[in-house]
Amino acid sequence: MTPSVVTKDLTHTFFEQRRRVTQRVDLRKRFIEAAFLNQAKNERDMIQSRIERMTFGCRKAFLASRLQHLEKELASNK
Repeated sequence: MTPSVVTKDLTHTFFEQRRRVTQRVDLRKRFIEAAFLNQAKNERDMIQSRIERMTFGCRKAFLASRLQHLEKELASNK
């Protein structure tokens, strides 16, 4: 084999490896993003179900205090 043929084969091999690695990184990134979104959704659903199980008075007081806390947090970030 001549050096140019070996270099061409190596270059082709490197491009193939890079393509496969890029695909794996993209798949891993999409998996991590999907896992994060699923976890956030599950946590929201769990919190919402716990709030819904409260009695009306407790739920109203909790939501009012939560709204007050969020408004205070928004005012401090401005």
